[in-house]
Amino acid sequence: MASSSQIDVSKSNILPFSSSSSVTDADASQDLPSTPPSSMSIKEIKDELKGMGISFADCFDKDSLCERLEDARNGKFASVSSTSRVEGTTSSGSGSGSGDGGASTTSSGLDREAIAADLRTKTVRQLRTLCAQSNIRWANLIEKEELVQALVKYQEECLKFSVSGKIMPGKVALIDDDTLSKELTSSSISGSRSSNNIPPLLLDVFATWCGPCKMMSPFLEDAAAELGDKVRVAKIDSDQYPEWASKLNVRSLPTIVVFDGKTGKELERVEGAMRTDQLVKLAMKHV
Repeated sequence: MASSSQIDVSKSNILPFSSSSSVTDADASQDLPSTPPSSMSIKEIKDELKGMGISFADCFDKDSLCERLEDARNGKFASVSSTSRVEGTTSSGSGSGSGDGGASTTSSGLDREAIAADLRTKTVRQLRTLCAQSNIRWANLIEKEELVQALVKYQEECLKFSVSGKIMPGKVALIDDDTLSKELTSSSISGSRSSNNIPPLLLDVFATWCGPCKMMSPFLEDAAAELGDKVRVAKIDSDQYPEWASKLNVRSLPTIVVFDGKTGKELERVEGAMRTDQLVKLAMKHV
């Protein structure tokens, strides 16, 4: 298949990752960052929130992350322990668990009460936006609590299907670097309670300026719908996360890579745009 527009990943300015040191609420309030959240990258926002001990599990896009960081800087959120956050790699305690304060934890490791508490801090309009972004039909959900519970249920369904809990059956998930790392790291996969059932991952490495990538986008959506719960389907922006383009040795766009669900190892790749039937055939070879 003919190769599409080339990218030179060797010229990417990749900064070494360094974990944010833990800070107390008092430290955070005394030394507030001067950079507006809207001018920061998604990774920078998440790193700052992590350093402040603030959960962002219910933030599904940059706007909600910016709002969470603004609130955190203004002292509107108390720090929470990492066990309160939605993570695909939560410890495999029993469903009846003895969590902090008797929190309700499902068999998938999801702390329902922690997530619901975060969601309840949002307005009805914000909750409806999150529902829309998650393809949740909210028109008949009148009460705020109904919206909250619908989003909590969405998180539960995600955790049954993917390690990170960010990929849903039949949908194409636009993921970030943290999510991809969890989906492909063997320790994360083995730590998942549903690791034996996690399907292969079909990943589209794309760029917003890439013509063939745009052309393939509706085909990828159709393929995801056809594959359903047999294959996880996701895409990652090579411009936002150049380190992953480098790690995956991406030389042209789009590049479609299939990874094993149990080990996270690459099984096959194709360079160039593909049609729906080709994408489905590629993925089903590894189911």
